[in-house]
Amino acid sequence: MKNKKIVVISLLILSLLTLFLYLIELLTSKPAFDVFRFTINYAISLPFLLFLILTDYLLVVVVANRLRRIRDSFVLKVIFEGVVSVALSAVLVVVGNYPFIDDIGGYILSGNYWKSVVAALLMNVIAIVILEFFVQSQKNQRLMQENMQMQYMQLKSQINPHFLFNGLNVLVSLINKDREVAVEYTKRMSEVYRYVLTYDLQDTVCVEDEMSFINNYVEILKMRYGKGLVVNIDIKETDRARRIPPMALQVLIENSVKHNVVSASEPLKIDIGSDGMFLFVRNNMNKRFSVEDGLGIGLDNLKKKYFLIAEKKILIENDEHCFTVKLPLL
Repeated sequence: MKNKKIVVISLLILSLLTLFLYLIELLTSKPAFDVFRFTINYAISLPFLLFLILTDYLLVVVVANRLRRIRDSFVLKVIFEGVVSVALSAVLVVVGNYPFIDDIGGYILSGNYWKSVVAALLMNVIAIVILEFFVQSQKNQRLMQENMQMQYMQLKSQINPHFLFNGLNVLVSLINKDREVAVEYTKRMSEVYRYVLTYDLQDTVCVEDEMSFINNYVEILKMRYGKGLVVNIDIKETDRARRIPPMALQVLIENSVKHNVVSASEPLKIDIGSDGMFLFVRNNMNKRFSVEDGLGIGLDNLKKKYFLIAEKKILIENDEHCFTVKLPLL
């Protein structure tokens, strides 16, 4: 993609150079335009115009942007660019024609010289506009990428305390009920959190690794809810090598448990599967009248992560019987 962009920009610049060299030849030819002469002048003038663009870049884009007084003042910047453009145009027209003209002083005073300067100046202004647009676009793209990366790092930094907060709440509850189960829960929790620490710095993980983590996480939930929680997993083998954001499934399972009744008399059934394009989590609907307090991090967080990573949207299907979230496989 980057190489293609460079080729397109190069062709655009070359086309503009050809156009303005043609304009110069058309304005200065007597009595009429001559293709052979244009070809010779094109071969001679092209290096000078390329040098003009390079000089524009160094003086206008680099120097002007580094001189704070010029960079911060629109008026000074316009004056600086104008002076540079006129000076370069005047000098390069003389340099380009010097080997072919005996009386250079007379040529400078002639109308042909000033026509050439005007044409070169127009080319110079166009080149400056294109260069500044290109440089500014690169800066904006870099700033956007840095901003997106910062947002994503902030989202990831929210996962750890959120997950640990919920895990410790469950552990406190189990300690009061059954110490042996609490010990087993602590071991499982340790394995789960090892995964969090290992993969939290990565943008994506393969589905196979995420499922190993989810199996441990589901076992932790079953220690708390017993027969009230039923989880079925059916993921295609070909989809296990695909990628998703780390802990994406954990967020969806936690969301299901948080918003629905989980009991032996009304079990919460969660199905996890794939279809080649999406990894989906579906649960039956049996909403709680009151929802546990949270930190406001969950499904919205996951939506933002997918957009920042791949500019893709997760799909949500909700009816009176089932709630389904589909995660794009990357």
